[in-house]
Amino acid sequence: MKSKAVAYLLWWFLGIFGAHKFYLDRAGMGIAYIFTGGLLGIGWFLDLFTLSGQVDMYNMQHGGSIGFQQNQQQSQNIVVNVSAPVGMAAPQVSISAEKQILSLTRDNEILSIKQIIAQTNLEIDEAEEAVKKLVGRGMAKELIEADGKIKYDFS
Repeated sequence: MKSKAVAYLLWWFLGIFGAHKFYLDRAGMGIAYIFTGGLLGIGWFLDLFTLSGQVDMYNMQHGGSIGFQQNQQQSQNIVVNVSAPVGMAAPQVSISAEKQILSLTRDNEILSIKQIIAQTNLEIDEAEEAVKKLVGRGMAKELIEADGKIKYDFS
């Protein structure tokens, strides 16, 4: 773990020579600071604002936590997965056959029984019964095409 306080002290007193960079195991940047006077002082000045994050990054990369703590306490999270007793199924949300069919009409107002069965989880008998119910309530019209195919208009 590296200390932000130590890093800032090194930055203030020897930062122009990259002491704080060597402290954070960034020897390449430290050498560049030595030969350029802290990158002409600009790098040294920018480190005033970025050094805290550099220390945090070093600590994270080296297995520490963010920030320096003298009395570091480790916390542990315990996760317990509890399942329902055997034989108890999770509640299922059931959507009526009529609602399933009506939801298909957002994309296409004219549907065949084949399309309804393919796009819902309804069986043939359920689909036919639900469509007849919707026709009976005036929510759909039965259309018989020239080739004898039956379609339903939900417009």
